[in-house]
Formats: sequence, structure tokens, C-alpha cells
Amino acid sequence: MPTPDDIKALAEKCEDPVWFAENVLGETTWSKQRELLRAVRDNDQVAIRSGHKTSKSRSFMVLALWWAFKWHLLGEDARVALSAASFNQVKDIAWREIRAAYKRTPILQQVCIKPPSLDPATGLTFTSGNQIFGFSAKEAENAAGISSPHVMYLLDEASGIQDAVFSAMEGNMAGGAKMVMASQGTKMSGHFFDAFNKYRASWHCIKISSWDSPNVTGEVQIPGLATKKWCQQKKDQWGEDSPLYRVRVMGDFPGHGDNTVYGLETIEMAKDRWPNVSREGALRLGVDVARFGDDETVIFPVRGHWAMEPVVLQGSDGVQVASKIVDTVRRLRRDTDREIEVKIDEIGLGASPVDALSHMDLAQQLGIRVRPIHLQSPASDSDNYADAGSEMAFGLADWLKAGGAVPDDSMLVEELASTTYTMDTKGRRKVADKKKLKTLIRRSPDRRNALELAIYDPKPKASAGASFINII
Repeated sequence: MPTPDDIKALAEKCEDPVWFAENVLGETTWSKQRELLRAVRDNDQVAIRSGHKTSKSRSFMVLALWWAFKWHLLGEDARVALSAASFNQVKDIAWREIRAAYKRTPILQQVCIKPPSLDPATGLTFTSGNQIFGFSAKEAENAAGISSPHVMYLLDEASGIQDAVFSAMEGNMAGGAKMVMASQGTKMSGHFFDAFNKYRASWHCIKISSWDSPNVTGEVQIPGLATKKWCQQKKDQWGEDSPLYRVRVMGDFPGHGDNTVYGLETIEMAKDRWPNVSREGALRLGVDVARFGDDETVIFPVRGHWAMEPVVLQGSDGVQVASKIVDTVRRLRRDTDREIEVKIDEIGLGASPVDALSHMDLAQQLGIRVRPIHLQSPASDSDNYADAGSEMAFGLADWLKAGGAVPDDSMLVEELASTTYTMDTKGRRKVADKKKLKTLIRRSPDRRNALELAIYDPKPKASAGASFINII
């Protein structure tokens, strides 16, 4: 049984979260992680922007357990509130780390009432009443009313948390709470962005690049953190000026990208809203047909503002593609759907499924209306766009900004974020062609093109370049 002097001595050592991490939890720490942990000890507001695989979640686990444990030893009430842009992120990442640490740390098992359950909302409660729990950031009221003299908010993927949630925390911050935000800098607006800019005087700001990983620098080898091979691969794949490289690897904000069609902030917001977007609206499909051996044929179904998971084929001929289009429509069609528009890039091999669909009785019965599109044909708005393909790209950008939602598909995100444009001699916007983008990302942007086709709705005067083939 520890004496009061033993507890006092342990409490003094636990004032340092690095000591706690290494000697209580048995963690191997590294230089940038130690900087982060001690910054939280010394500052009430800390913001960390980082690249991929830089110990953010592991550090949050250490901070949560350190805060509750240290105040437990001192006999004072404390609470740790964990959240993220998505509650699943709390459950699958931060809470999973806490549950694993509890299982391997005997002293935690002695000072907690019972093991943490799978649900972060139920929390981990110490015998002193101190508590660590997760909450959803989808509702601002969840962030308010957390009462304790020692509150710590740990907010992961904070770039995606709405400003209303931060406003709800302000009351507790006035009482001396700590707030720690960590995220990739995906958005050029919001509370997280402001912490590094107009509110920087109030925040202790830290940047951790994937190149800072101890696996890259040689400081120590920690499984799961970024490696030099991965960093170099992404640098070669995306290029140093790519917003993906700046955000995912360097831990920077993307920049506005004057020649970028789809801003990374817009893409991230479209991903964030995908689970909750309305599933209502007309069903329409965009189809980009593979032209070369390693390219993909992609069928992208969209209903209203909801882009569904794409259907991807390789090595299929025109008839097989047409059959998969029919199967996709049959699977997704509702009784209220009368006409289902299927837009197909007819350049090259795209003409084959267009022809095949026109001879399929089932396509007629399902109400499929085929619309062949030639990407290099004149744009319907030829005053502003050099060709139909450029008009399609900016049409999708407008759809995303207006509330469109896309699945969390890493290849789609890369294709969108890497799309650039120039101005032609007539002052019209022209999107970089497929060959140029394929050189950059080492594949054709088939997912992006299929989604652009699904969304495309040219003005009537484009009928010569985008006519319907009626098969109903």
C-alpha cells in the first residue's frame, strides 16, 4: 500500500507528461512528441498541424491519461473530453489507443473503477471520480456544460469541427480549461486555421511534418510512423507544389492555389458531409471508359447531392461495360425513377457501350437515357470555357461548393486535388488534359472524369456536342 509520501513523490514526477508517458505507460517518445506533450503542460491553448503518421493519436492518449491520473494523485477533480470531426474517429482511433493503454498498464487498472467499454461516451472513470470520455462534435451542445475545475479538451482532426462547437466550449475555457487541437491543415478557414493566423497570439502553435518522423530522421524506429520511403514517394508522386503534398506530408495549409479547380478545403468539406447528406433526387450516372490497359472504367452514380461509391472495372469490352451500367441502374433504381440519365465519354472506346446500350431491351425497360459526351467538343458556355471537358470540371466544382458530397475515396481525392487549369488566348479557362495529369499522378483521372460526367448539365445550345440517344 503506497504511503502519502509515495503518492506525493509520484505526483511530482507526473507533473512532466513525458515522464508519465515513459515510466507509467511504458511509451517510447521522440523529440517532436516530447515538444508537443510539454507544450500542453505549459500552455492552455495548443494547436498542432501535422502530416500523416506523426503520433497525434498516440500523443492524445498520453495527454488524456496523464491529465486524469495526475489530478487523481493530487485528489482534485478533473475531466478530459475527446472529440473529432467524426465521432467514429474518436471511437476507432483515440479511444482505441486509450483502451489498449489501459490493458497494458497495471497501475491504471488499480485506480480506475472498471475497464473502458467500446463506447467512448461511457468514459473511463477513476476511483476519485476523474473521467475521460468522448463526445460527438456534430451537436454544439455536446461541448458545453462540462463541469470541473480541471477540464482538458482534446480535439482531433480539428480542421473539420464546426465553429459553433468551439463557441460552446468558451464558457469552460473562461474557467481555466485547456484546449488541444490537432489536425492536418485541410481548410483555409475556421477555428483551427485561425489559431495559426489571426488568433496566433493566443495559441501555442506546433508544426510536425511527416519528414520529422523519427523513422525518417533516424532518431528511433517506431512502427507505424511515417518512413523516409513513404515521404519521398509522395513527394515524387504529388510534387512539392501540390496541395496534397503540402497538407498530407509537410503539415502545412494547402494555400489557395490560383490555378486549382478543386480546392482541398472544398473536397474535405464534401467528404465530411457525405454520411449525412440527403439521398433524394434524380438518379444519374457518369461513365468514363478505359482507353489503355492500366486505366479503369468507372461508373459513378449520383442522386441529388449524393455521389455514391463508384463502380470500377478493368479489362472490360463495350458490351461488358454496358451490362455493368444496366446492373448498376437496376440495383439503385427506385420506383419513382422514370428516366435515368447515363452520360458516357464517347471518345475512343466510349462509343462501344453507347452502341451496346441502344440495343439492350433491359436498358429500355429501366428507363435509361444515354447521353454521349465528347470532352473536346465546344463548351455550351464557350465564352468562359475552352471545351466541354473544362466546363464539366468547373461544373463539378460548383456542385461541390453548393453542397455536393463525395465518398472518402483516396484516389478520387488525389485526382480532384491535382486538377489545374490555365487561361487560353481568349481568356477562357482550360483544364489540363489527361496526359499531363497522368504524368503527375501516374494514372488517368478516371474517377474524377466519371463524376464530372454525372454532374454535367450543359446549356441547350450544346445539343450538337452532347445529344441524347433515346432508348426508351
